[in-house]
Amino acid sequence: MFRFLYILFVFFLSVFSLSSQQVILDEDFNDWSETNIVSYADSRGDASFTGIDFSDVKISNDEDHLFLYVDLSKEINIQSSNNITLYIDADNNANTGLSKNGIGAEIVYFFGARNGIYYGPTFNRQIFHNDINLITLPTVTSDKFEMSLTRRFTYGNAESVMGNSIKVIFSDETINGDRAPNQNGGYAYNFDNSIKNNYPTFTINKQEPNHVRFMSYNVLRDNLFEPFTQGAFRRIFEATKPDIIGFCEIYDYSSQQTADRVQTYLPTAGNEKWYNAEVNPDIRVVSRYPIIDKRSIDGNGAFLIDLGTKQIVFIVVHFPCCENDFDRQREVDNLMAFVRNVRFGISPFQVAQNTPIVICGDTNLVGLRAQQQTIITGDINNNIAFGVDFDPDWDDTPLEDAKPIVTNLPSTFTWNNPNGSFSAGRLDYVFYTGSVMQLKNAYSLWTPSLNSAELSSSGLLANDVEVASDHLPVICDFFIDGISNISDVVLSDGNIKFTQKGEELTVYMDQNFSNSKKIIISDVTGRIIQQHTVKQSEIYKVLNTNALIRNSIYILSLVDKSGFRSIRFYR
Repeated sequence: MFRFLYILFVFFLSVFSLSSQQVILDEDFNDWSETNIVSYADSRGDASFTGIDFSDVKISNDEDHLFLYVDLSKEINIQSSNNITLYIDADNNANTGLSKNGIGAEIVYFFGARNGIYYGPTFNRQIFHNDINLITLPTVTSDKFEMSLTRRFTYGNAESVMGNSIKVIFSDETINGDRAPNQNGGYAYNFDNSIKNNYPTFTINKQEPNHVRFMSYNVLRDNLFEPFTQGAFRRIFEATKPDIIGFCEIYDYSSQQTADRVQTYLPTAGNEKWYNAEVNPDIRVVSRYPIIDKRSIDGNGAFLIDLGTKQIVFIVVHFPCCENDFDRQREVDNLMAFVRNVRFGISPFQVAQNTPIVICGDTNLVGLRAQQQTIITGDINNNIAFGVDFDPDWDDTPLEDAKPIVTNLPSTFTWNNPNGSFSAGRLDYVFYTGSVMQLKNAYSLWTPSLNSAELSSSGLLANDVEVASDHLPVICDFFIDGISNISDVVLSDGNIKFTQKGEELTVYMDQNFSNSKKIIISDVTGRIIQQHTVKQSEIYKVLNTNALIRNSIYILSLVDKSGFRSIRFYR
């Protein structure tokens, strides 16, 4: 009996160990504190004039990847303006490859230059990030980075596989630059082939009908409307079936045209329709729920969406790209000032306390980490121009960062261009008020990593995401307590009940009103557009809204001798 219990204990210990060893590139770094990670400490205080001072190097693996962690003791951008070089002796043979401080490096990669050299048995060739599937995170500046590269890579027509033992060196290739390790011989690492791929689970389909599915998608300069991408987009939308979509980079087509295109992919039925709104130059929102208000914040869009018994503030951003840190920080500050005003009740959106807030889109957070932190923590950079710092969530805590994991990969990248010089990075985010909404499922769809069964069951092709855009569609499913299901046919504020179908608006009479009453439709300025008298025998009234301007907000009022009751609706 004791022997059986001992074997059972060892089995459970092994299972726990295997699951705890998997590294995920998600900027969290907690998985690097596991006891089974191979960790090396480099001496501190030996930095050169660059300030790069290697202090910790950690190494791990799974079936397909080599994982590396490095602490630089200085905040930098790993993909530019540095001389940090990675040397990997892939066969643990000092007599092959490039001779470097006691190792023979087959792989040499220059992070700041975004290229490297493969030293093969018969020839050398230049390599780029896509040759070794290199991913480094975070994409913003940091003093710590985690990275992965493939254990199997090709050079020319040949394939190379890392041996069971390798050696690694990090070096700041400047005058008197620091090196890890300082002594010759590199850091030794033996691959643990018992570690199996154990990535976070995801479900392509929404699991519960009362979850709200958000999609954030940069579709690359109107690619949503290009003939050659239609098959890929159709399969992506049919597989994911989002409820609320925030699009970036739709410049030459209106939100109505965008909604019409989504309608061809996901036809509505019954009383459903695709609502839409836009903020120029390129933000378009398409939603199964009515969009009742919108605001432009430096060209980023804030939209107030009616979920039935609750509303949500849905913000879609497309910040300035690349090295433009100044304008990007200014837009981030202005955005968070808007969120602060929503929280404090002084926003153009007059919403109830605890109204969910979601911020998503192509953030282009490729510069200073401070911009990312402004969104999460409410620490505004320019307080003189944009006001005081604040806690963005309703319970006075930071916003949550959803960090959707790429399907079947240990990473959170959302952008990938194999032909560009920059390696895959996280540009698209979903931030949310975690105190009032629960994240139930999150992923970034990357069809090349789906297996044949997943592709078949979802109706996708392996290259769909790559054909559609250089950004991945980012999917998040939330449970929001108290919302109405989109299949509910009656919208109500307790006194007014109505349905919309095509050009018809059906208003149901409430017995709380007297027999003598009128229905009035007015615009947001108070101007009466339609007025209808209700007969005593009528229990509902069908109105034609064909004359109303599409994509506009109107006020529906029931009036009797005791007063009136009103509700906003979206045409």
